[in-house]
Amino acid sequence: MRIFRKQSLISILPLGILFTFFEPSLARADVITPGMSSVSYCFKINNIDKYPDHLFLVMRKYEGPGNPSNELLKSGKCVDLSGYREYAEVYALKKSDINLEEDIVSNRRGDALKDFESKKSKLIAATIKIDPIRRMKDVYQIARVAHAYEISDINDRYLSLRNSSITYFYKNNKSETKAIIDEEKLPLPSNKNTAFLWYIPIFGMSLIGGAAYWKKSNKSNKAE
Repeated sequence: MRIFRKQSLISILPLGILFTFFEPSLARADVITPGMSSVSYCFKINNIDKYPDHLFLVMRKYEGPGNPSNELLKSGKCVDLSGYREYAEVYALKKSDINLEEDIVSNRRGDALKDFESKKSKLIAATIKIDPIRRMKDVYQIARVAHAYEISDINDRYLSLRNSSITYFYKNNKSETKAIIDEEKLPLPSNKNTAFLWYIPIFGMSLIGGAAYWKKSNKSNKAE
């Protein structure tokens, strides 16, 4: 009985430290991959003011339950897309194609286009869909991401957007903005939080110490 209790105690010690190390990930395992955390996301278009003859709007949509809604975009305004499975489509519309006094209405998010579906034939769709960044590795300690685009071309058939920059807002209230050079690859944050590495030597030492104690205890019991 005495041997069992000693061995149980030795087993529980490193196991407890192991659970301490991974506890945050386990707590979110049902919705988030271990080692990843949810982040808030918004996007903006920086150079809307260069196109005064057009209105630009975003249509919010959901990969699942949710009512689509639109709102007019303003230069530099970051549109939040942190809803569950939310994404966005961007459109341009010539001001001359609508009645600005009657077709623009206000809602809780700002101004919006009235009777969106009836005006689809006049809308100029962007060539890309805005898919938000939903998760990032814990090691970066990111709270929010702001993604900036620019209009590179617009005509009667399509609206072309290009990546401009990305801003990472850290949980310590610091931030950094990085220019996007490669359209196919977003730059990663520069800062990493390596504080969790302190757990590794502690865990290793507990294993070594526990094994040595068990070996000494086992020898003592055999001698008896």
